[in-house]
Amino acid sequence: MWSDGALMNVVLDTSIIVEIDRKNKEVIDILKKLIDNNHRILVSTISVSEILTGSYLRKDYKSSVLEAKRILGQFLWIDLDAKIAEKTAQYLAYLITEGNIIEYQDAAIAATFKTTDSDYLLTLNKNHFERIPDLKNKVFIPKEFVKLARR
Repeated sequence: MWSDGALMNVVLDTSIIVEIDRKNKEVIDILKKLIDNNHRILVSTISVSEILTGSYLRKDYKSSVLEAKRILGQFLWIDLDAKIAEKTAQYLAYLITEGNIIEYQDAAIAATFKTTDSDYLLTLNKNHFERIPDLKNKVFIPKEFVKLARR
């Protein structure tokens, strides 16, 4: 999968970006392989906002914000546009009627995944995203993603 010639789009959930900042070797290795093989790594501007909020809350916010922007700058940012906003609303309405609500941010990230025709969503919160039928068999935690890539 890493270099079989087929290019993929991989959406990162905010939880994965946090792991980059925490120097999680497994996550960093996965992302390096994706980048080295010209796969597109996408992040929702919702995730950008979440990450920058955390950075601005730190005492060393100036350096933290710069580091966050450096990390985030490696990926393609997808704006929350009208199409993603509508898909977010559809997902939230579905989840509310099912009594299985997730946070707005996760619904918007899921909508970003769907509207960009992405192949995989990488997260540490798999159970949130799997509640959405459109994402079935497309959501992976890092360990699962590595196993998938080795097939």
